[in-house]
Amino acid sequence: MPGSKNTYDPKTDMPDISGKVYVVTGGSAGIGFGICAHLLQHNCAALYILSKKKEHLEEAQQGLKKYGDISKLHPIQLDLEDLHQTDKIAARLSKELIRLDALILHASLSVAPSAESKDSIDTHMQVNILSQHHLTMCLLPLLIQTHDSRLVLQTSSSSLHHFSPSPKFPKEISELKSDIIGPMTSPYGRTKLSQILQTRALVRRKQRAEIGMRPNSAPWINTTHPGEQAIDAHGNIGVITRPSMKDAIDQGCRSALFAATSPDVAAEKMDGEYIVSSDCRVSSETTEHVQDEELGERLWELTEQILREKLGGLPYRTS
Repeated sequence: MPGSKNTYDPKTDMPDISGKVYVVTGGSAGIGFGICAHLLQHNCAALYILSKKKEHLEEAQQGLKKYGDISKLHPIQLDLEDLHQTDKIAARLSKELIRLDALILHASLSVAPSAESKDSIDTHMQVNILSQHHLTMCLLPLLIQTHDSRLVLQTSSSSLHHFSPSPKFPKEISELKSDIIGPMTSPYGRTKLSQILQTRALVRRKQRAEIGMRPNSAPWINTTHPGEQAIDAHGNIGVITRPSMKDAIDQGCRSALFAATSPDVAAEKMDGEYIVSSDCRVSSETTEHVQDEELGERLWELTEQILREKLGGLPYRTS
C-alpha cells in the first residue's frame, strides 16, 4: 500500500537532493521554514522561498544559516492576495528556471474573519486556491520536463476541512462575495477541502493525458496533512495550541517532505493521494465531498473563469 510505512524521518530517510531545485510558498516560518531547513540540509541546488513580507524572508535567511549554504536561497516577496503580482512572479520563475523538482504549496490564509482582496475576491479563496492554482499552472511545464518532479499541496495544519459544509461554488464571479458568509472557520475549511478537490481534478487531467501531462509519470501530484501543529498558517507560534501538537521543524514538515522527495512516491506511483502526518500514510479519512468529481470540476471551471477575467487571459493550456 502506498505510504504504508510506519514512520518517516527526513533526518534519516530523506535522500540527497544535490542538483535539485525547489519552490516553496509560505516557506519563511513554521512548517514552511521546517520544509526549507531540511531541503537546504540535504544539499538542494537552489531553493526559492516565496513569502508575503520582506522582513519574514530576511528572518528566514538568518535562521536557515545553521542548516546549510544560504547562497542557495532565493527569497521572493509575493502577496498571494494580489493576482497580478502572482502572475508576474510566476512568469519570472517560468523564465528563470530550467528545471523544477518540486513545487511545494504551503502558504495559506488561516482561520480569520472573511475579507475581500484588492481583486474583490474572498481572501481565503484567493490565497488558498486561485493564486496557487495560477502559480501551479504557470510552472507546470517545468515540472513536466523535470524527471521525477513533484507537486505538493499542504492542505491544513488542522482538520477543519472535515467539518466544512458542502461547498456551493457560485457560477459567476459576481456571486463570489456571498461565499464569504458563514462561521469564521467555514471559508478556511472550505478552501482546504477545495485544495483536495483541485488536486484531484488536476490528476484526472493527467490520467486523460491533457495539458501536456502523461499518465503514470511525473509530476507526482499529492496533498499532505502535517498533523496538529503549534503554529497558525502564518507561522505564529502558539496562536492555537494543544498538548498534542507537534514540533513544526521536527515533525510537522514530514508529510510534505515525503511527498516532495521520497523515492517511494515515484516507485509506488502515488498520485492524487492525501498523505497524513509523520508516518506519511495514505489516508482514506476524507469527506464525501472530496470524492465528488462534479464538485471538483465546477471548482476548476470557476477558478479558470475568475483567473481569465481578472488577468485578461491565461498564459497556459487549460485543456
